[in-house]
Amino acid sequence: MIYLLLTWLAAPWLWWRASRRNKNEIRRVLVIQTAKIGDFVATTPVFSALRSRLPQAEIVALLHSVNVPLAEGLNSIDRIVTLPPGGYKGWAGKRWLLGVLGEGYDAVLVLSPNLTNLLVPFWAGVPRRVAVLADRRQGSARLAWPFLTHGEAHRSGALFRETAVRALSGVGLVVDAPLLNLPNSVAVLAAGEVRRQALFSGVQQPLVGLGLGAGNRMKALEAPQLLELARGIVEQTSASLVLIGTAVDQPIAAELTAALPAGRIIDTTGQWNLAELPALLAGLDCFAGVDSGATYMADALGVPVVDFMGPADADDQRPIGARAIVILSGEACAPCSHAFDAPYRCRLGSRACIVNAPLAAIIAAVVKTLR
Repeated sequence: MIYLLLTWLAAPWLWWRASRRNKNEIRRVLVIQTAKIGDFVATTPVFSALRSRLPQAEIVALLHSVNVPLAEGLNSIDRIVTLPPGGYKGWAGKRWLLGVLGEGYDAVLVLSPNLTNLLVPFWAGVPRRVAVLADRRQGSARLAWPFLTHGEAHRSGALFRETAVRALSGVGLVVDAPLLNLPNSVAVLAAGEVRRQALFSGVQQPLVGLGLGAGNRMKALEAPQLLELARGIVEQTSASLVLIGTAVDQPIAAELTAALPAGRIIDTTGQWNLAELPALLAGLDCFAGVDSGATYMADALGVPVVDFMGPADADDQRPIGARAIVILSGEACAPCSHAFDAPYRCRLGSRACIVNAPLAAIIAAVVKTLR
């Protein structure tokens, strides 16, 4: 709160200084998106919109380190600044962000609002200071909203990606249907395609990807549930099952491989890095999983997905592909995870939405997709 108080005390001088900067020409834009993989993929239309409507501007992305491999493949981003491991903690973190903004930006667009990245652009005198406004858990950040030149309120029932694109009006863009309908973007590396072709050569078709985990482990299914899903897909279809996950998921993958028919399982867990993963996903005929980064990557690549939302709010964010099937939890407590309020532990301690996941419905959706 001390930073907020000092900002209000210095506000008249800071407003005067920012007003002296040229607001007409935008030569450099900083987009602050420090959320994890699924959120980043869902807001890639923001970068595409900036590239198409401001082709001469330098578009810089301030990102969580986990998303750097994905961002490096997008031609809509000119340069990447990586959030330090400690984030904006303490004065050192705020001074770091002030140093980044000291490079000189004509506009800052904040997609991951918190008190620091709402205040510091004002301190730096950036002439256009734009942010999405949280609809939950606003806290003291709400007291910094007056320091913005434009705030785009996120509203219940609207997809967060739409709110993010609409915020571009604060940068001077006309937000029309073509912008709102821009697809999510994920790049496929040529080296990854070669590796995928070698992996799937001679493998029984079709190919169904099964996501074993999630960055937020509160959303992840348990090993017995994954076994039931995998067994149902193998028994009810002719597909080969491609197990997808990180090194954390390798013990579960080993259990599934040992329990299911030989020749029907391909275990890729922990073997494909994030930059290569899109190439693997692009070769699938269907991807099934919980609401995770891999699900949104597959959806952005045009792969039909079956997404069990679990605790996640489908009104805030969900796959948008034409053949995506979104399955909601039937529990009264769901959804409890929203765009601006995403717990990493079940507040009831039961994880009822996961424990009672409709596995038969997920299997049926995969069967329907393959037919």
